[in-house]
Amino acid sequence: MDKLYYRTGTYRVQPKVRRNALPVNRVRQESSRTGGKSVLRQRLLVVLTFFLFVWSFLAFVRSDFFRLDDIKISGLVHTDEQEVLRALGPVRGYNIWQLNPSLLRQGVESIARVEAATVHRRLPGTLVVEVVEKEALVLVPYGEYLLELSGDGQVVGTTQDPQYFGLPLLTGVAPLQGTVGEFLLEGKPLDLLREALQALDRYGIPVSEINLADSANVVLVTMEGLAVWLGEREFPAKAELLAQIRSRLPKQAGKGYLDLRVKEMPVYSGENVGN
Repeated sequence: MDKLYYRTGTYRVQPKVRRNALPVNRVRQESSRTGGKSVLRQRLLVVLTFFLFVWSFLAFVRSDFFRLDDIKISGLVHTDEQEVLRALGPVRGYNIWQLNPSLLRQGVESIARVEAATVHRRLPGTLVVEVVEKEALVLVPYGEYLLELSGDGQVVGTTQDPQYFGLPLLTGVAPLQGTVGEFLLEGKPLDLLREALQALDRYGIPVSEINLADSANVVLVTMEGLAVWLGEREFPAKAELLAQIRSRLPKQAGKGYLDLRVKEMPVYSGENVGN
């Protein structure tokens, strides 16, 4: 029974205390622990799901689905396709994601005739190579061959047919080795060659030969057989003057020479000069 406490004019009943009842604070702690464990399990599940996704993705990327089976090369004119394939290396059969396009591009650009190249993947298993070739500027006689010289002074190839490219012959220079990749011209001689040919091309003057034996005097021979001394400067003005003089010469004028080293005082030596 409940115990009764009597005081003057009042009484109070003391309630029973359940021995197995938990204090409020303890209940809250238990609830907090249970909730914390639930959140932890959820986070672990998210992490495990993420790692499973990453593992599945990597396994897919490294699978044979991305095996390199085809190489497409474009832009080749004079360069042999096999030379480009050798520069790429034995890449067929590799996973396309394991290949480094930048390193492959450097390999292709190491070919003497290649000016620039781009290499990129085409999923799932194709490598695309786009090549821009150097243009041959002149042909240099060397033994039984003609060396193809590009605008940067490098030998980019060889040929035995001077009419194949329709380019002038360059004389007055001696190849050191006569091998593809050799830089035959540099500095002032190269600048003179490029400037002279650019000026002559602007006025449509066909050239069969150009001689750089004397760096102070560029000598050329036109298709008509006219030898022209250009000196070492003012090529555009001299090319314009040459075009005017050629228009006054009859086609049957024959061989001769024209000294334009001082453009204000051109000197012509030959027969049948037009008036």
